[in-house]
Amino acid sequence: VVKKLWERAPLDESVFLQEGPGIRSYEYQKGGYPMINVRCVQDGYIDLSTCNAVNVELATGKWSHFQVNEGDILFTISGSIGRTAIVKKQDLPLLMNTSVVRFRSKTTRLRDDFFFYYLQSWDFLAKLHALSSGTAQKNVGPTHLKTMDVPLPPLPEQQRIVGILDEAFAGLATARANAEKNLQNARALFESHLQSVFTQRGPGWVEQPLSELCDIKHGYPFEGEYFSNEGEYVLLTPGNFYETGGYRDRGEKQKYYTGKIPCDYVLNAGDLLVAMTEQAAGLLGSPVLVPESNKFLHNQRLGLVIKKPGTPWTNEFFFHVFNNQSVRKAIHASASGVKVRHTSPTKIGEVAVAFPTSLQDQKRIVAALASLTAETQRLASIYTRKLAALDALKKSLLHQAFTGEL
Repeated sequence: VVKKLWERAPLDESVFLQEGPGIRSYEYQKGGYPMINVRCVQDGYIDLSTCNAVNVELATGKWSHFQVNEGDILFTISGSIGRTAIVKKQDLPLLMNTSVVRFRSKTTRLRDDFFFYYLQSWDFLAKLHALSSGTAQKNVGPTHLKTMDVPLPPLPEQQRIVGILDEAFAGLATARANAEKNLQNARALFESHLQSVFTQRGPGWVEQPLSELCDIKHGYPFEGEYFSNEGEYVLLTPGNFYETGGYRDRGEKQKYYTGKIPCDYVLNAGDLLVAMTEQAAGLLGSPVLVPESNKFLHNQRLGLVIKKPGTPWTNEFFFHVFNNQSVRKAIHASASGVKVRHTSPTKIGEVAVAFPTSLQDQKRIVAALASLTAETQRLASIYTRKLAALDALKKSLLHQAFTGEL
């Protein structure tokens, strides 16, 4: 509960609120007037690398009143509700979008920077999320926002709180940047070593097209009506693949299959699969070794990699072959499609790969990479926990600020 001595006022009486225009997909164009989208609004800053563009005449004519101004507070209202950023001069020119609203204080009793922090507080976001609609993707709109209210402590109190949060958040931002850099460095160390394995080859290495070494088998088109949130058989999908390779449990999103089980598509622990569709950025070509944790089914758009008789092959080594940067790039280049890119067993088979013909050498490399993987994961866990702790501290500071405890 907000400090009782603080006066409150309806949000739409205290701030100017505007949602952007609805744009149809065919109205976007390459080049033109930059138009923000939900992905552009990050926590505290604007990333224009993914922004859309619309006709300049429309943006400066019919939609000129949707042009963003320096100092506007942008707030996402679709999908990831509540990401907030203040527009800086270098972000302009920029046009609004229907998935984003902007705020500006319209009373001298409310500081924009105080309101910016309030928008990030649990006091505000919890109430707003309770009003959201939608199943797969949550949404709110101006109608919901206008039912909210705003705390109006005395201006000196607002200034004091903003000063404390500015200083604290600057320190948190530095700490977060350092933790993220350390996390990236840990992952880069493994990636660098993996690439060196395939670029600094020793004696006994050869290079051949994958089609001469293995066959790649398509998965089965399981019927969606039998998908379930629980069951005996996990339906392995691209969602179970990390972009950097490897298996991940999807938790509550894990798919199970309760229909008739086709025995030819039951996977064994240690089977090697490759993603042949790009349902997420960077996923195409990602490999997975089937874990022992469950019974798994081989779904379509995943390729089961089966070595040919007499081939010097271990799945554990060729998992790293498929995850090698040059092989991933070649598989990605083989794909076609506009909205979702796909490749095929035939196209993957054309990719040439390097490998040692000695199984002992393959096993030695796998053991060395496993040791490095364990150390990388240990460091990544440390930095991931630190990032979570920094996020929790940020939320705690905001909670204290708007419950009168700061």
